Amino acid sequence: MTDATHRHDSFTLEQVYPNCRAHVWAAWSVRDKKAAWLGAPALEMDFRPGGFERSVFQDAIGEHVNETHYFEIKEGERIVLAYSMSVNGRIHTVSLATIVFLDEGGGTRLRYTEQICVIPPSDGMAGRRQGWSALLDALGSYLRSDRRSN
Repeated sequence: MTDATHRHDSFTLEQVYPNCRAHVWAAWSVRDKKAAWLGAPALEMDFRPGGFERSVFQDAIGEHVNETHYFEIKEGERIVLAYSMSVNGRIHTVSLATIVFLDEGGGTRLRYTEQICVIPPSDGMAGRRQGWSALLDALGSYLRSDRRSN
């Protein structure tokens, strides 16, 4: 559905990491690990069904806030969450995301699927897609540098 007040879209990103699934899962489920690759030292996180996550960052546009709620966590396999992004106190996207972890040749294939409601003005799906692409690359860099995960 698309109109002047909102629009819906979806996208899927996949990355293969050389690390085993347990190490990739830990990077999502352990607060200090996730804060490191997200670049969010003040990350608040309660990783459980019904739990939450909150992070804030500043850039030239202003203050960006991510508020996440976890709905399903299937250990080592799948995370289902919903999150909103706001800029300077105005929510501009609300999303449902599913993150799937699969074994692949000794490593892990991560599949990130997001269904998004864009509330203009917003960078919308292009912004979320670009942001998550960069974050999944940052996860790969973190996993390469974290000797404990190799």
